[in-house]
Amino acid sequence: MSLSTRLILLLTAAVGLVMVLAGFYLLRQRQEILARAWRNELNAHAVTLQLALEDSYRAGRISDAQRLIDHLSENPRVFSVILFDEEGRTAMLSNPLLAGEVAGRPEVRGIITGVITTGQPAELVQGRHGQEVFSVILPVRISTARRGAVEISQPTDFIKADSIRARRDIALVTLALFAAIILLVILVMRHNLLRPIKELLMGAKAVGQGDLAFRVIVPGNGNEINELAREFNRMAESLVEQRSRAEREAEERLALERELRHSERLATVGRLAAGVAHEMGAPLNVIKGRVEMMRDRPEAPLEKRLQNLEIVGAQADAITGIVRQLLTLARPFHLRRESLALSSLFAGVVELLEEEARQSGVSIAVNSNHGVWVDGDRALLHQALMNLCVNALHAMEVKGGQLKIEMMSGPPTESLPAVGAKNSARFVGVRVSDTGLGIVPEHLPHVFDPFFTTKEVGKGTGLGLSVSRRIVEEHGGWIEAANRPEGGAAFTCWLPLTTIAPEPEDQNARRRLG
Repeated sequence: MSLSTRLILLLTAAVGLVMVLAGFYLLRQRQEILARAWRNELNAHAVTLQLALEDSYRAGRISDAQRLIDHLSENPRVFSVILFDEEGRTAMLSNPLLAGEVAGRPEVRGIITGVITTGQPAELVQGRHGQEVFSVILPVRISTARRGAVEISQPTDFIKADSIRARRDIALVTLALFAAIILLVILVMRHNLLRPIKELLMGAKAVGQGDLAFRVIVPGNGNEINELAREFNRMAESLVEQRSRAEREAEERLALERELRHSERLATVGRLAAGVAHEMGAPLNVIKGRVEMMRDRPEAPLEKRLQNLEIVGAQADAITGIVRQLLTLARPFHLRRESLALSSLFAGVVELLEEEARQSGVSIAVNSNHGVWVDGDRALLHQALMNLCVNALHAMEVKGGQLKIEMMSGPPTESLPAVGAKNSARFVGVRVSDTGLGIVPEHLPHVFDPFFTTKEVGKGTGLGLSVSRRIVEEHGGWIEAANRPEGGAAFTCWLPLTTIAPEPEDQNARRRLG
């Protein structure tokens, strides 16, 4: 139900209740006035008749008394006139048809006798000839020693008719006033309340939809609704100013971000160029030196020249490897996704690293669950895991240690060791840890930067970790680096989890390939 309908109904109910109470009160007042006027009129007729009858009896004109009674009975508002003698018997009667009914009225005989005896008037309501009448009984001096009584009656139908007319008139006046008040309330509310509220509602919808140029109409009168409309317009103007200021600040921030990104790109290009120059400089210098040696010493033995050529080829291969890693880091990947068992992926990496690990005095421990599969490209994930493991072996090549490949430990979820979540997808963690010296804290934020390395020249390009992160991110996952509390470093790859197991024949083929 709308606010306007609710207000009109409440006002209608309130006004209707007040008008009904007022009409009831006025009707009661009118009825009392009519009844009092009716009694006064009948009493006036009775007193006039009393005086006229006493004058007629004193003058001895009894026939005049009868004519007076007959003449008074011609009044339609007078039902009957009865004259009683000193014994209470009917002496004169305006309506002869009532003679028998009057004679047999024992219920009022005592009242009449009392009036004759005491000389005090009396009033009563009685039934007469099938009608309800109101009677006034007054004492009348018939002679000096005798006293009778006169009764004048009037039907109560006149009072009831007057009461009905009064009730009808008051009801019509009340309804007319009620309709006029309701109409006035509706007009006033529509003009002074509902229309401004509707304007404010339209303005609120427009501003909520982003139209800050909308302004509500403010009438000239100064009531609270109009003041609210003015405040609404001031609020809209303030919002326009704030939006303009926010747009300017956003443009300034975007410009600043573009400059920062440009600076970062320049810095990245500079680091990339410096890394490429650093990594390729040494092999190129070796190649140049060996070529000059062969050119300056053409008489050198064949064995020496072949050795120089092998060194040149090895350095060329090193440069080719650097270029290949750069291409891997930069080129778009076309993933060939399939359901991979992590246990078989671990087995393939361990098989390639076993000999190098044995020579470095490093033991390899694998902790995997045979019921866990990930959704990814086998070759790329193998390359990423291989880079992490080689990086861990290099960290322990002096003193040896233990290389551990495991799934993240934690509370089980559907029989899995640990499951992460990102964008409503589920991921499983694969951690590669070593027992080396760990990562210097200030180097942790940069371990995945291209060409960032702490190894000696010729022992690393600084691209392996960058390539691994790129591969993991292409699969929708992420990679984390941290130092272990017990010593050494740990790299955790979060890979997309799948519940679709590979076909058995594919598993056997992959074992043979591993």
